[in-house]
Amino acid sequence: MSSRLFQKIKSFVSDDIIETRPSTISGELEVWYQNGKYVLHSPDANYSFDTLHRVFQKAFKRFEVKKRNPKNVLVLGFGAGSVATILCDELKLSPHITGVELDPEVIALAKKYFDLDRFSKLSLHLGDAAEFVQQEKTLYDLIVSDVFVDKHIPENLIQESYIENLIRLTAIGGLGMMNIIVETKSQREAQKQIIQWFNDRGVHTEAFRVSSINQLLVWRR
Repeated sequence: MSSRLFQKIKSFVSDDIIETRPSTISGELEVWYQNGKYVLHSPDANYSFDTLHRVFQKAFKRFEVKKRNPKNVLVLGFGAGSVATILCDELKLSPHITGVELDPEVIALAKKYFDLDRFSKLSLHLGDAAEFVQQEKTLYDLIVSDVFVDKHIPENLIQESYIENLIRLTAIGGLGMMNIIVETKSQREAQKQIIQWFNDRGVHTEAFRVSSINQLLVWRR
């Protein structure tokens, strides 16, 4: 039996930490090999390819993303590429994907373990999501906002201007999703405020619960 095959079989029984890497933004990042695949974790949350991956699998099925067949996609909080993998590998779509990720260590690990080079139509930007949407002019058929530092959305994304820009960048007929954790009182209050900002601009949102603590706020143009 090859060592690679042995490692894969072993991963279904016990998880292995393949690499840990300090990050000034995310804290200590960990790449695990579990259930035959790599996943990326922060100290208290999954960043890519575990629970977060299932969140978007459920959401894309619920809101018929495959049928929509978006041609231009914006992923804010790209991580190691869960959303891109669902769109391209699982749903067999071929959109141009613009990914924005603040943490350079996340991108370094994504390139090392998660084969980002296979996405031939990916444009990756290292930077702050709020600053990116403030300057961006392109309209997108699908926008995914999944920006967290561990289990918290940065304060500059819980702002009226950020929501206004998400709406502005959503193409007519397009779809948007914002991942929110609603575990604490302050997080639930932030969710209500974000929904109010959408409503103030005449954009209806649907709160779709995808896990015990995750909700996606979904909007359409």
